[in-house]
Amino acid sequence: MSPDDPGHDEVFRLLVDTVEDAAVFMLGPDGRVVCWNTGGERVTGYCATEALGKHLSHVYLEEDLASGLPQRVLDEAEQQGQARTEGWRVRKDGSRFYSRTLYTALWHPDGRLRGFAGVTRDITARRETEARLREAQEALRRNELLSRMGALVAGVAHEVRNPLFGISATLEAFDARFGHSPEHAPYVSMLRREVSRLHQLMHGLLTYGRPPSTELHPCTLSSVLHESVDLTAALAREREVQVEVRAEPGLPRVPMDPSRLVQVFQNLLANALQHSPRGTTVRLTARGLADEAGPRVECLVMDQGPGFSPEELPRVFEPFFSHRAGGVGLGLAIVQRIVEEHHGSVSVGNGPEGGAEVRVFLPAEGGVNAAPDSGGR
Repeated sequence: MSPDDPGHDEVFRLLVDTVEDAAVFMLGPDGRVVCWNTGGERVTGYCATEALGKHLSHVYLEEDLASGLPQRVLDEAEQQGQARTEGWRVRKDGSRFYSRTLYTALWHPDGRLRGFAGVTRDITARRETEARLREAQEALRRNELLSRMGALVAGVAHEVRNPLFGISATLEAFDARFGHSPEHAPYVSMLRREVSRLHQLMHGLLTYGRPPSTELHPCTLSSVLHESVDLTAALAREREVQVEVRAEPGLPRVPMDPSRLVQVFQNLLANALQHSPRGTTVRLTARGLADEAGPRVECLVMDQGPGFSPEELPRVFEPFFSHRAGGVGLGLAIVQRIVEEHHGSVSVGNGPEGGAEVRVFLPAEGGVNAAPDSGGR
């Protein structure tokens, strides 16, 4: 049977209708559907009578139509014999699916373009599985790296701590004897400042290198938030910045190591205060969420400072990355590590009116109103 035999299309239809896991179709030279199998209905939602006569672009997204992608694909198939395309498409009901399609040009014996044969497969589930696998592999690689780095920095910090204590004690003795002298006072002040920075660095390294908490117990989050505010009160007074806390009534309890979570919000508040102009307000809010991810608590720290620059955003959680003069660059790295120990997540961004925003999501015990939190300390 020749390709131009009238019975050829019938044989093609009977053949492709046996394929149920893919849309197999033929297009005319103008890109309109002339043959559509039952698999096409399963993939796109359009039955054969609805699909016939439609242009292939009817399943493409608006942005693809605006860029002329459908016609480019057909042009490539005509010029090269075949063209492959992959991306998000839209079903009849408006839902999206991720597909991979092969277009093959068909020709009359005299060399005229007859049309195109196409095969589309819905690979949404496969793509999501591959994405989850990549995320799991990246998380495993990152955790192994952090574990090795944590052990290294904790060891270094431990070895440095003893001589640093000796330097601090010597400085105190020197200050007691010579600190009142105008000749020595500037040097004592400078040494105190630098020793203080080293103490902060050692504390950060030891915190970052601390082994993950293995036991988490359900506790109220309000007490953690208020303790963090108390610990940063002196910095807030020094910076002349107000700290406002708003915890939604009825928050569920969160499985936690309270001292570790206090470190999280102390770091976030300190970071916000250090970047806030005088006379502004840093806000810390907490609310319960109940969605497909399960019961969670969302905590948000907002300041009125300059916010994160586009160059900073991809790197803010990297250890030792800091644009602040005198900054160690461990604050947000420690935050991320502790939050992940609590099976939560943290993200950063900028508010619609400026200023930085840091969101912390923590899994909660039970429903949003299952364990009322009095909001006290």
